[in-house]
Amino acid sequence: MKPNKGMLLGVVIVVLALCGATTTAGLAAPGGPSMKLDQANTAEWDKAWTNLLNDTEQSFKPSLPKLLAVEVNLIVGNPGPAEDELTLTVFDSAGQPVAVVTQTVQSSDCDHTIFVVSKDGVDVQPGQTYRLKLAGGTLFGWKYVVGGYEKGAATFNGKPLLPKARSTFLFKTFGAD
Repeated sequence: MKPNKGMLLGVVIVVLALCGATTTAGLAAPGGPSMKLDQANTAEWDKAWTNLLNDTEQSFKPSLPKLLAVEVNLIVGNPGPAEDELTLTVFDSAGQPVAVVTQTVQSSDCDHTIFVVSKDGVDVQPGQTYRLKLAGGTLFGWKYVVGGYEKGAATFNGKPLLPKARSTFLFKTFGAD
């Protein structure tokens, strides 16, 4: 019996989500382009995080014309169930959603959680500002740092995350030419 490409893509996505994959080097969905690291907040985390019940967003400027996946750095912030359903929405500069991905994330290994947008990715305009919005319950927190990623900033309920300092959530984007 030949494996179904759609089923294989689903398995890849589930394995990435459950295993908290920390690398996507050479990774590609069946029939899709290889993922390349595009944008990344590589600042060292210093124990700061916020829950996902609030409106948490991170702006970024892609340099590649396709967005394939987004990795977010999470922590189990509150005791609770072994998993939570999270939704990552990518907005363009006009505030229109260009991608929405919902998946169940396990608390056992959530540090580097990857959301695969689609096997072919979505078109983005290099140099334009986009926003990542991460939503969920009380289980997880999104890690952030003071300073960090230079091409964007974190917001909390529509305002700067920290009132007196620029801050950024920890994330990576992966794209293709």
